[in-house]
Order: sequence, then structure tokens, then C-alpha cells
Amino acid sequence: MPRGSSTKFFLALAFLTAFLAVSAAPRSLRAAVTSPREVTVVVMPFEVNAGEDLKYLRQGLPDLLADRLREAGFTVIDKDTVQKALASKGLDASAPSAAKEVALLTNAGYAITGSFSKLGETLSIDARVTDPFGLKAPMPVFTSREGLINLLPAVDDLVTKMKGDLLGLERIVDIDVEGTNALDKDVVLLRLTTKKGEVLDAKAVNTDLKAVYDLGYFDDVKILLRDVAGGKKMVVQVVEKPRILALGVKGASEKSSDTVLKVVNSRKGAVLNPKVLAEDIAAIRELYRKDGYYNIKVSHEIESAGQGQARLNFVIEEGQKLYIKKITIEGAKQLSESELKDDMVLKERGLFSWFSQGGILKEDMLERDTSALAAYYNNRGFIDAKVGSPDIQFKEDGIYITFKVEEGARFRVEKVTIEGDLIADQDKLLAETKLSLAANKKDYLDRSLVRDDLKALTEYYNNFGYAYAEANVRMNDHPEEKTVDVIYVMRKLQKVYIRRVLIEGNTKTRDNVILREMRLADGALFNGKLLKRSTERLDKIGYFSAVDIEPVPTGNPEEMDLKIRVKDKDTGKIGGGIGYSTYDGVYFAGALDEQNMFGKGWGAGLAGQWGKKKTSYTFNVFNPRWDDSNLGVGLQAYNKDESYTDYQRSTIGTTLNFAYPVGEYTTLSWSYRLDRYDIYDVATGAASSIVDAEGVHIASAATASLSRNTTNGGGMTLPTEGTINTVSVTNGGAILGGHDNYIKLGYDFTVYQGLIGDLVIKNHAATAWVGRNWTNAKVPLGERFTLGGVGTVRGYSQRKISPLDDATGQAIGGDKMFFNNLDLLYPLSKKMGIISSVFFDMGNSWKEGEMPFSGPTRRLAAPPLGLYKSVGVGIQWFSPMGPLKLEFGYGLDELYESTKSKVEFSMGQTF
Repeated sequence: MPRGSSTKFFLALAFLTAFLAVSAAPRSLRAAVTSPREVTVVVMPFEVNAGEDLKYLRQGLPDLLADRLREAGFTVIDKDTVQKALASKGLDASAPSAAKEVALLTNAGYAITGSFSKLGETLSIDARVTDPFGLKAPMPVFTSREGLINLLPAVDDLVTKMKGDLLGLERIVDIDVEGTNALDKDVVLLRLTTKKGEVLDAKAVNTDLKAVYDLGYFDDVKILLRDVAGGKKMVVQVVEKPRILALGVKGASEKSSDTVLKVVNSRKGAVLNPKVLAEDIAAIRELYRKDGYYNIKVSHEIESAGQGQARLNFVIEEGQKLYIKKITIEGAKQLSESELKDDMVLKERGLFSWFSQGGILKEDMLERDTSALAAYYNNRGFIDAKVGSPDIQFKEDGIYITFKVEEGARFRVEKVTIEGDLIADQDKLLAETKLSLAANKKDYLDRSLVRDDLKALTEYYNNFGYAYAEANVRMNDHPEEKTVDVIYVMRKLQKVYIRRVLIEGNTKTRDNVILREMRLADGALFNGKLLKRSTERLDKIGYFSAVDIEPVPTGNPEEMDLKIRVKDKDTGKIGGGIGYSTYDGVYFAGALDEQNMFGKGWGAGLAGQWGKKKTSYTFNVFNPRWDDSNLGVGLQAYNKDESYTDYQRSTIGTTLNFAYPVGEYTTLSWSYRLDRYDIYDVATGAASSIVDAEGVHIASAATASLSRNTTNGGGMTLPTEGTINTVSVTNGGAILGGHDNYIKLGYDFTVYQGLIGDLVIKNHAATAWVGRNWTNAKVPLGERFTLGGVGTVRGYSQRKISPLDDATGQAIGGDKMFFNNLDLLYPLSKKMGIISSVFFDMGNSWKEGEMPFSGPTRRLAAPPLGLYKSVGVGIQWFSPMGPLKLEFGYGLDELYESTKSKVEFSMGQTF
């Protein structure tokens, strides 16, 4: 055959072969198939980039991939057939052309090759899906996981990702947004579930369309699919709603536009959103409804400003303000409506409603009052009483509220018994209950007393170690007699011991300082009363801003841990400034104080004051637990120069203080004081007692006192219950030496009682007597009693309530005194420690020969009962510089050389 003819023959033969190969190719190369069974795949060995211990994955990974593809429904050429095809061509599996040749020889539609890599704990699989006929570009598929244990999930992820490619499905290769102006494209893109690289899913596209429209920012939304290289480009076309150019309010007269617009979320420059607009309209309605405008109507209007912008106006029809006209309790027969209404928060409009804010419907109080009515009935013997939801009618003249009540029968308490696990005689346990007293009187059943009794019985058991004790109640009613028997059922369960006391949160205070205040320790029997007392003691020491003691169960039901959580607060103070006192005038003051030094609970302070009438320096230190014992030891040193009306006094001295607890609430204190003081610059015409006192004196005195404090609270926390009782005796001179000889007796009493809410009443009374001791020397001038001003009887000048010298008419102080302060206290800010007060004071002092509570010799007539009285108001702030107090007092009785009203400022005193 000629050379040219031979060439043409072979070209024709090659073309025919290629045509037949293409004609015989699987349908998947020409169109998408509908089932994996129609797709044949050959999986080649993978390259392994890992240690020698993982080289088995070169064939093991393809085997695993082939198995998962078969489970997915694909036809996979088996391993032996692949090896025969390679052998027939003399090819190595790693050869570049091996995958294509094997696919053609085995009639596979796709060949899968790839590599496995492991770097640290991260494994990754890089696969390529290759069309042996070259009609499609190779398609990369990648996945990664942490840890070899996740190899199978990685292979499953690989199969999921390549499934679309094997079935000939379209991919999303790009996503874009068109039509946004005011909004960023990300507002749309973040709502799409379809992602780049995923197989096109018509259902997901439809979901995305709805999600974008539901944003509320667009008038129209379309999703277009455009053909691009490698698949489809998804384009989200939007038409934005107008951008808000400005906001306005129309029709509002009772509220300003600014007040209305403060409650809306639509903002200038934002795109108008129907959802936000609906919320704004609801917020405006609620704003008006809170003030009684229940017929309020709110709508909106949009004024186009062109260029995609508009003005949004809220249109308001306020209507008439409505008040509660009538509250009806339908079905109330055995209890009067007026009695029931007194227990409700909602009130009818009345004469003084403008002041009390009564008559306004607070809708959140409706449910509260429904529950309150039911509780009121239950606490008065109506055990089956029912109160339905209120019916509310808005009429032109006001609001009408109707509560429907089914009272039922009213039951009295026949008897109260206790059964179950009794740890004491029934009579002793009944003494802990309140309902037993009601049974003795045949009173009506009060469910609030039942709740109190259950709590009291549980606490009683807790105090004997039964930390998990349970108290339940069972009632047997007798409808015919209209009586009920109440049976308390007790379950004591096991006794519980404290395994360990744990401490958390103390960054400064040492553990031993906390543990020494605890009344429960490791190994102790649980006691609820002592647990409560431990919390009170930790609160009182003033080192923490928060204290919580939590019982924590352990694996042993007979043991528990106590976890003490505290938060240290700043206990150090440093400061200075200019102050003013009505007695001292303008003065300069500075202070350095630390109440928890080194976290050991030691207290120390240094203070100074410089003013016209007083200059003083004071240093004090106190260790409340010497060597972790119960003994408290302290020292105070001072130097003072004071100016009085008729003389000057200079004092330098020191006091040694001791304290020791003699009970849970009682402390025995004793001290020794040694002073050197000089009285000089005595005025001409001063009282003889002042003239006699002129000169240098040594005062040596010892004091013993016993104080019992059962108040709660501490630091900036206002006590709400408890008392403080203190009795004291002081002896000066005699066997102690010095020039001052006297004996002084005193008693001080304070009581706190919570009233309503945070309102507290406090009463403080003090009385004292000073006289000659066995030396029969005169009582020193500085130990006599004068009252007036802050700390005694407010509203009168300092030291002006005093007996007068018969000859000169000068104040000389008394040997007896009494005063009483009655305060009504209310915390204006618990966090800042601001407390307000309204007070009534009375008091007086009497000299030798005068009877207390009688009229002493004065230039003016004696007040009734011989007591000077005053009223006033005050405010106190626990500032970083210490307690600051400002008070205004008005004297109700005439007193020589004293105004009848005083504004007084002081530092370092507490209510």
C-alpha cells in the first residue's frame, strides 16, 4: 500500500475508534442520570503522606471508599479487575495515565484518585473525580477531620460531596446580590442556606427566596441562575423598601414627639421594615396604656421623598384617659367587698388618687390581685375558694373590672396533730407551731400559718442534724361541722454531718479569719440555726460585699460539705478634704483607715482634724482575735486641743482596750485610759466648778461593760430586727491614781424593727449617772453630762442642755442624764449606703439635788416631764471617707442661748 494511502487509512481508523468509544460511553457523560446505579466508578490506590504505620491506607483507604460508594448505590469496579487492567497495559497504579486507562478498559464512567495526609492530629483527604473521555474537567473534592478515629466520617463526607459530580448535577460556583443600596449585601448573604460549591437544590433555593423576603426590607425578591464556567451562578435580585429620611409623630398632645420616638426601634437612615414597624406601633400603644389611654389608636403613613427615601409618620388618636371606675367582686357574700379590696393593689379612682396614683390600671397587677384574693380567702378558712380571671370592660366613663369568686364553705380548725418521725414529744413540737394556738381558739383555718408551721418544723429538725428533714401537711375536713383537722407529717431522714468546710472567692482575707466566724466546722453535726448565724457573723465583720454559704451534697447521704463563697471588698480608706460642722465650723480633715490589714482582720487608723474649735490627732489599732483566740486587744492614742465657751482644754492620752465574747451575742469589754489634760484660758466670770478645774490634771480610769447585740445587718446594711443592750461602769482615780476621782454608771439600749418594705423604726435610749467614789472628791468637769446636737438631742446647740451654775448662770453639766432618739429610717440606695431618717428626740441632764424628769433650775420654765424635745429629718451616706450625716432638727421647747432649729453636719457617726 502506498505510504500516503497508509496514513489516511490509520487516521480514519483512529477517528472511527474514537467515535465508537464516545457512542458507547455511559449516559452520565452526556446528561444527568437519575440513579447512582447508572454510574460505574473505578477507585485507584491513594498516595499516603504519613508515617510508615499508616502506609496500609494506600490500598485500605480506596477499599473503604469503594465500600461506602457501593452503599450509596454506585457500581464500583472490584479491586481484582483493576489489577488485571493495570497488568494488561503494564502500568503502575501511580502512573499519571493509569486512572484514565483503567477506566477505559473497565468501561467505568469515572476514575477516582487522590492522596491522604496526616499532620499532627489533623487528617485530610484530597480526591479528584476524573472523566476518562475528557468531556469534563477533573473535579476536586476535599475533606478533613481531627484524629484517626474520624477516618470513616471523613470518607462519608467525601462520598456526600462527590455524589453530585458523579450524577452529573450542576454546582453553584458563585453567589451574588443585586439591587442593594442602603443595605449591605451581607444582610442577604447571611440568610442564605445555599453555599458556594454545593450541588444545585431547587428546594433550598426556594427556601432562600422566602428567607430573604421575610427579612422585611424588600418589596420584591428574585433568584436567578446563570450559566457560568463550571456550573451555575446564583444571583439574588432585590428591590429595597424606601430608606427612612426622617421620623415624625402626628396627633400626640399628652406626650411629646421625643417621648414617643424613644420607644420605637425604627431609625433615621434605616430601611423601612414592616416587622419593626408593627413592633413600634405596639410599643407606642403600651406607652399610652400605662398611663390610662386604653382607647389609643396608632397607625402610620409614609411620605415619599423620592430617590428611594421616605418620611415615616406615626399617626396617633389618643382618646380619653380612662381610670378604674368600678371594681366588683362578684360572689363575695361572707366577706365584704371593701375588706377584699383593701388587700388588692388595683384601686378605684378616688379623691386623693392624684397623689396616690390610684385608679390606674396596671395590667401586670391583674394576675397578682387574682392570686391575692384567692390567698385572702384561703387564709380565712375558705379552703375551696376559687377566683376566676378578671373581666375588663373599657367604657366611655372609665374601666370596669369584675372578679368572679366562688367562696365555698368556711372551715374552723378543730385540732392540730403531728405524726411520722417525731424527735420530741408532740406537745413540744406543737409549741413550735402557730396553728395549734388557732385550734385552741377554734379560729378559722389560715393557710399562711400552715406554711409558717411547715417552715418552723423543718427548721426545728434541721437544728438537730436532720438537714434533709421534710414536713408535709394533710387535712381532713368535716363538711357537716365545717371543721378541719390539720395533721403535720414529719420525715426526719438521716442525720447529716459536715464533712468539710470549703472557701471560695477570698483573694485577700485569710481562710482562718473566715473559719473563726463559722459556727459549724469539719465533723460537726448539721444545725440550721448555726448555719444562719455563721452567715450573719460573716456579714457583720464587714470584710465582704457578698457572702453565701451553700450546703453541697456528697456521695454519702450522711455527709455534706459547706461551700462558703465570699467576695472581698475594699476595706482600706484614705482621704481628706474640707468639712463643715455647725459646732466646729469650717475644718480640714484627713484619714487613713484599714479594717482588714494583711487579710488578718486587724484594724488600724490614723486621723486628723484641724479647725477653729478643735484640733485632734488619733491613732488606733485593734486585733479582734489575738493569736486566733477569742480575746480582742486594741490601743488608741490621741492628742486633742478643744475650745469651749469658758475655757480651753488640751489632752494627750492613750487607751488600752480588751474584748472577750461570753456568749453568741454578748461581749465583755474592759479598758484602761490614761490622760494628761490641761484646762486653761478660763474666762472671767466662769462658773466656780470651771475655775476650780483650771490647771494640769492626770486622769486614770478603768471601764468594764457588758454588751448584747442581736441585730442583723452590718457594714452599710441597715438592721431590720434585733436589739443592742449595754451596761457599763467606770472608776476614775482612787487605787488607779491620778487627779480625777469618780464613778460612772451607764445603760444604753437600741432596738430595730422592720415595718413595711424597707422601712425600719429605730429607738435608741441612754441614761447615766456619775458621782463621787470613796475618795469623796468632786466629780471632774469633763465627766459631767451636757446634751444637745448630733448624737443626743438634735435641734439644740451643742452642750446647751445642761444645769446652770446658781451664781453665774453658766452651763456646768449634770450628774444625771437621759435621752431618747426615735428614728424612722429608709434606705434610699442600698448599693451606695444612703439612708434617710425622720426623728423625734427628747432628753435632759440634771445636777446634784435635782430629780430626773422634773423641772431643774433654769432661766426659762421647765418643759413638760423635764425633757427637751425636738423633731427633724436627716440623711446619711456611707462614703469612702466614712459615714457622713446631714440633719435638720427643730426644738419644740425654749432653751437659754440656743436657737430652736439646727442644720448639723458630722462625720464618723452612724444611725
